[in-house]
Amino acid sequence: MLIRILFRSFERRKGRIALAVLAVAFGAALATALLAISLDITDKMGKELRAFGANIVAAPSQRAVAVEIAGMRYSAGDAVYLDENDLPKLKTIFWRNNIVGFAPFLSGVVDAAPPQAAQQKALLVGTWFEKEIAIPTTKRTIALPGGAVREVTPENKTFATGIKSIAPWWKIEGAWIGAANAVAVAGTSDGGTSDGGTSDGGIIVGSALAKQWQARVGDPVRVAFQNRPYEFTIVGIASTGGFEENQMFVDLATAQQIFDLPNKIERVQISALVKPDDALALRAKRDPKSLPPEDFVTWYCSPYIDAITFQVEEVLLGSQAKPIRQVAEAEGAFLSKIGLTLALVTVVALAVSALGVMATMTATVMERRVEVGLMKALGGQDLQIALQFLLEATACGILGGMLGYGAGLALATVVGQAVFADAIAFNPMVLAITLALGVLVAVLGSLMPVRQAMRVNPVVTLRGE
Repeated sequence: MLIRILFRSFERRKGRIALAVLAVAFGAALATALLAISLDITDKMGKELRAFGANIVAAPSQRAVAVEIAGMRYSAGDAVYLDENDLPKLKTIFWRNNIVGFAPFLSGVVDAAPPQAAQQKALLVGTWFEKEIAIPTTKRTIALPGGAVREVTPENKTFATGIKSIAPWWKIEGAWIGAANAVAVAGTSDGGTSDGGTSDGGIIVGSALAKQWQARVGDPVRVAFQNRPYEFTIVGIASTGGFEENQMFVDLATAQQIFDLPNKIERVQISALVKPDDALALRAKRDPKSLPPEDFVTWYCSPYIDAITFQVEEVLLGSQAKPIRQVAEAEGAFLSKIGLTLALVTVVALAVSALGVMATMTATVMERRVEVGLMKALGGQDLQIALQFLLEATACGILGGMLGYGAGLALATVVGQAVFADAIAFNPMVLAITLALGVLVAVLGSLMPVRQAMRVNPVVTLRGE
């Protein structure tokens, strides 16, 4: 009988029911879109934020004290270095797929100038500009506290990385240096620029230094280190907006040969996708190993920036990895604010939907006062009457939730393409949450109208008063 009454009510009040369904669908659509975006936003926003550069730097754990003067570092003792051959292991850590790029550096103070200028002290930096490395394919077993074991098997055999990956804002007038850069001996030139936009030799000079020298692309530059002269051709002038504009850059192998440090690097900058710190991450900052075993496993297997630096130190022997706090904290704060904003917008949308349902159901109760009074006069209980209205609200919530889910997915797809130039990943959990929210909004919006229906006096109503 109750189901039949429910269907008859829907047939007679199609307009009111449609308004209630649309009110729920509005909130459900926004909730679906924002939920889909928020569940996928950490990865996508993290990729967008990687355009701001590396957020981790790894260097030898024991280093000689160095003094920096005018952007040039002078070592006060014997320097300690990392091994370049260990770098491919960065793609074998647990969060290997979150390592989107890295670049090693080796630098030293040299005497340099073009032929038309006087020699002066300048910092020569060797790095990778665009290099494809081979990734170890051997399965790696990670033993964690409490007997937990994680196995890592790299999916890819090669990985392209370098300055072009971690510093996409660099603007080069001329060409990048290719991987085959070779040292030119005194009195010879190491070649020019290829038509493909890279060079098989040469040097990149910072824009400030080039301006000081009045040097242009194609000009020669003479470099001397420990009385050993070298000559390069300027293949590019770099504008970075930072201290790099006062430096010179060559391929890492070239710098290692000049400084007589084969396979050595002084630091590596790493660009990694991370998630904002939460309570567990903050507890782990003091000492991760002091965490209970189950908490340590959860922390280790979550892409917190400190968890990734911990894993970097595991594979780069003798290294100390630290977050670049300005970048990491800015990213974490930004992602947290984005998440809070999406949550607030969702709450407001659902509140508006609840008000719409409340207005519609209130009008329905007012229209059906005589019907409610008649049901009470025939022996209907308040609970039965309330159940009828709540079932109507639940049906509206389910219908509105389904319509809103479809519209929300379409909206999320449009937003994903417009903002990230990529589709938002489908998550089946969003459907369940949307339907639950739709029913919840409809029921909450109906509570006050239901209370009004339960207060109807059948005697007064049937007398027409």
